[in-house]
Amino acid sequence: MSTPPGKDDAAGFAVLLVVLATAVPAAVVVLPDTASYVMPQAVRDLGLPDAQAAGLVRACGLALPALILTAPLTAALVRRAPAWLVLFAGLAVLLAAQGLSVRATSVPAVGAVRVAEGAAGGIVLPATLALARERGRHRAAPSVWAGVLVAALLLATPLALAATAGWDPDGVEWRAILCPYWWLSAIALVGVATLGLLRARPARRAGPPTGALPAGLPAAGVAPAAARTERLQLLLPVVPVGGFAFLAVVTTYDWSPGAQLLLAACGIAGLLGLAVVGSRDATTGSPLGYAVVMPATGLLTMPVTGPLAGLVGDRAVPLTAFVAGGAGAVAAALLAGSLGRGTGRRVMLCGYGLDVVAILLLLTTGAAASLWTLLTALCALGAGTGLAVGAALRHADAGPALFGLSLCFPAVLGGHLVVGPLQIAKVGAVTGAGGDPAAALYALTAAYRLWLVAAGGIAVLLAAVTAWASRNRTRASPAGPADSGGTALPGG
Repeated sequence: MSTPPGKDDAAGFAVLLVVLATAVPAAVVVLPDTASYVMPQAVRDLGLPDAQAAGLVRACGLALPALILTAPLTAALVRRAPAWLVLFAGLAVLLAAQGLSVRATSVPAVGAVRVAEGAAGGIVLPATLALARERGRHRAAPSVWAGVLVAALLLATPLALAATAGWDPDGVEWRAILCPYWWLSAIALVGVATLGLLRARPARRAGPPTGALPAGLPAAGVAPAAARTERLQLLLPVVPVGGFAFLAVVTTYDWSPGAQLLLAACGIAGLLGLAVVGSRDATTGSPLGYAVVMPATGLLTMPVTGPLAGLVGDRAVPLTAFVAGGAGAVAAALLAGSLGRGTGRRVMLCGYGLDVVAILLLLTTGAAASLWTLLTALCALGAGTGLAVGAALRHADAGPALFGLSLCFPAVLGGHLVVGPLQIAKVGAVTGAGGDPAAALYALTAAYRLWLVAAGGIAVLLAAVTAWASRNRTRASPAGPADSGGTALPGG
């Protein structure tokens, strides 16, 4: 007795939601570098002299640069190969790296694990986006992806810090920072395998599902030259963002805070230029300036909530407020995804406004924020960013969506390159003058506020650029179908 197509479709969508809700956070939560919180245990276990402790921190920070370099390559790949197969491979690599992390007995081994985790994240995120955008009856999937991505960016550092809480200071469980929440990867891997089986069953019985194309066949109406042009455009960020990531790693070798800030400013300006050019291009542009929204998302999430989590709770992070912000992001993205283009543009700009309100709230409180103030600020930040991403993604084709994603995580790195050197400079000045821990905390808070001022200014600038990029936007015919997602395109 065969299963009715409607039930197969509903089951497939339910599994897809599980995959999106686990694979996206699994790829993002491995990015924060929390080595400094377990440094005594790690140094003692690895037998490192104090002079080599910085090398361990550097090795643990390699995940984000690896993701930045891998994401554009995967974005081009998923326009030729089935997205679920690419996602399965990425999750398998991620889970294998997390499994091998328990055997990391040297700094190079730790670095290799972190590079593998970051590269796997760079495979998983574009593949999940392509999978969510595949042609089908469920238009809510891209909005779910957008909301989960914003929530994961907001929660990544708080969750990573929470994973270090409550450990035995004399134990050697420090390696758990290399594989926090590994079970997310396991659940997602099982979900993708199930999704592949569900898709194969109707294909054996009655051909491809409605609206899907068999792998290896060209999408209808897509010229090989146009498909080749799109893939080349998707690869365009590889060199600039790869160079930026490489220089960011190099700055950890005794660069001054001023030199790091200069690199961050140049990198963020370059990303903004790339986003503006991409948003006006016939292949990578979108009606609501998605290519500009994604760098704004990267700058206003992890670089804002990461230092905040360390200031307000150290290891005892008040997760309730951050979880509420993540929930607000998901709800806002779902709402924005249901709106038309005209309303979506206004809602997207309102999202930027909420981000600015959240930054102002954080500026007035800092590390002394009460739970309710923190809750209000993070809910505004999550809802505002979720509205912007959900509205912009709703009207972006698959190619522009993948291009914008390639610009999000370099912006995360740019934000960290601003707030990190600011805090190092402020704390260095205090400790050099013989200040106590309370003075160091005050210096950290002052540096964080400087970053918030810069982030607020960047948010206003990006809102203006987004408004300009989305004004009377008339897109040319896309290089591929709007939702061909992981369907194979013809070879060039």
